[in-house]
Amino acid sequence: MASKAALAMKSVTRYAGLAAHGSLRLRRDRLGQLYKTEGGNYQIFRDTNCTIAAGETVILVIGFRLKLIGSSRLLHWLFQRVCILTTPFWSGLSGFRTKLWMVEPRTKNYMGVYDWRGKIEAQNYINYLLPILRFFSVKGSVWVQQIYSKSFEEFLRAHAIGH
Repeated sequence: MASKAALAMKSVTRYAGLAAHGSLRLRRDRLGQLYKTEGGNYQIFRDTNCTIAAGETVILVIGFRLKLIGSSRLLHWLFQRVCILTTPFWSGLSGFRTKLWMVEPRTKNYMGVYDWRGKIEAQNYINYLLPILRFFSVKGSVWVQQIYSKSFEEFLRAHAIGH
């Protein structure tokens, strides 16, 4: 497996091409929607989508609690706006299709729900992300779930609140 730095640079390079060709976009139609999980009711605050990705659908659900921002409303507000700056480092990775950035409004725990294409590609992303996420998160708060049996839209419908 390539180093994290090599994967990041590969992603940034591919991101530039995807963005230049209009294959990467921010969707706005799901913003604010709530989804129920075992960890609470999470609200979408950003939705990034790539129109180019083939392979078997793997849904990744990754949760965490950031350690440096605590319960500060201002810092959470700021994080939710500047996290877009990380987009080039993951959206160009092979297999990326969709990422929903979500927050549990009460606890301020975060969750990413991904539509990834290909089991190997999804596992490569998990291996890439988890050490970074664990560094910035409260110890023991990072968790991952992989789902192979449903389509992404079916997964969202099954967890939607009030839609």
